[in-house]
Amino acid sequence: MADNALKKSRKRRHCCPDLPAKRRLIDPSQSSQKRLVLYTLSSELLRCLGLFLRRRCYKLDLSPTQVIGWLKNIDNYLLIMGYQPVSFLSSGSVVFLYMLCRDLISPEADTVEKLQVSLLTCYFITHCYTGNENGYPETPFLLGSRKAFWDRCLSYISIMSSKMMQINSNRQIYSETLAELKAVGR
Repeated sequence: MADNALKKSRKRRHCCPDLPAKRRLIDPSQSSQKRLVLYTLSSELLRCLGLFLRRRCYKLDLSPTQVIGWLKNIDNYLLIMGYQPVSFLSSGSVVFLYMLCRDLISPEADTVEKLQVSLLTCYFITHCYTGNENGYPETPFLLGSRKAFWDRCLSYISIMSSKMMQINSNRQIYSETLAELKAVGR
């Protein structure tokens, strides 16, 4: 029993600062700053992400629940197939996904398939960067050719690498991104 607890404590930790595994001591120079809001229900943030994408892709007849459905279908598939022990859709992962979508999904997407391809690529990168596992299967995220998928992944990572590192290491950036996403739902 003690061995299992030790193994669990050694698991790879999530990148997002709202998770207990990432709590850090507050820097005394920052103690006078306004307190950062680091947590919101993931269901609320998913709704905000769906609204953001509906507004961003104004040319499409898109429902926010449609977007949420795409993400939850993949999440459920990964749970059922044993690739993850619990749902991936936490507040931290949704904020990270929003950051990618905000900067990578074009408002000029003129088909639902183009949006879905970009979104699922961002979701795959989110899994790879913030997930519990060392690797995730590409299959549930894949629409179209494998080569195009991997080219898109590499392109997106190249564009977003510095921001992915910043949101992971800077609570202020995470908090600002969270607040921006929440503002979409107001």
